[in-house]
Amino acid sequence: MEFSIDYLWVLFGAFKVIIELFLLSSIIYLVLLFLKGTRGAPILAGFTIIGIFLTLIATLLKLEVVGWLIGQMWAFAALLILIIFQPEIRRAFAELGVRNTMLLKSKQKEKENIQILIDAIFFLADRKIGALIAVEREIGMRFLADSGVFVGAQMSKELLTTFFYPNTPLHDGGVILRRGVIHSAGCFFPLTQDMTLAKSLGTRHRAGVGVTEETDCVCIVISEETGTVSLAYRGRLARGLNRDRIERHLHNLLVKGKSSGLAGNVEKIKQAISEGDEGESI
Repeated sequence: MEFSIDYLWVLFGAFKVIIELFLLSSIIYLVLLFLKGTRGAPILAGFTIIGIFLTLIATLLKLEVVGWLIGQMWAFAALLILIIFQPEIRRAFAELGVRNTMLLKSKQKEKENIQILIDAIFFLADRKIGALIAVEREIGMRFLADSGVFVGAQMSKELLTTFFYPNTPLHDGGVILRRGVIHSAGCFFPLTQDMTLAKSLGTRHRAGVGVTEETDCVCIVISEETGTVSLAYRGRLARGLNRDRIERHLHNLLVKGKSSGLAGNVEKIKQAISEGDEGESI
């Protein structure tokens, strides 16, 4: 009997170890998946490599002062992560706190809205009229919409293209689309601070990337110099896209990405966006 109890305790201890390993590995995997592809990932990787290297050196050579300093450095690692990944963390919590309201709309209606948007995009592109159009997804854009003029009109190609004609009062700002409605026009979007973008990109493209760093929206940018169509999502910019590619990206982001959940599609979508990175220069 005593042997059986000891045996059960051993099994229980082994079960606890397995559960702990599973939870820790899951957390580490989710963290690495979250950090993958972010701009701060190389910084954190470099910091970790240097920290591990110095820790090994201090341990092997018994450098007490260096070891103490490294120990203090690891204590500030959490604060460092918060600073480096502040935009990504803010966006992740915002996504967790919102509801997927677009599930109430039919896929057919979504496809119709996408076709209207595409017709407007290439109507402007063919005439080399610059444009900046943000399509709201789960994260609300009210704080950006308030910087512009409220419209609240059903989306149509004719109305959408009108806002961007040169010398009109609202042509310099961005348009925000919400659930098939032109919500606001003449909006000011934040500029990205990403220094890796091409120097030839102007304010419109940097605003298009910047707004996707603050929210999970999809942003269309049309160059007034060349008529080139670009698409920004999650801080990434795909340039020189044709009609087929734009349609495929918008369908993946606005229909598939919402109906099946963002988490299951984000890597696929990021890969799709990256396909356009070597498009026509602007």
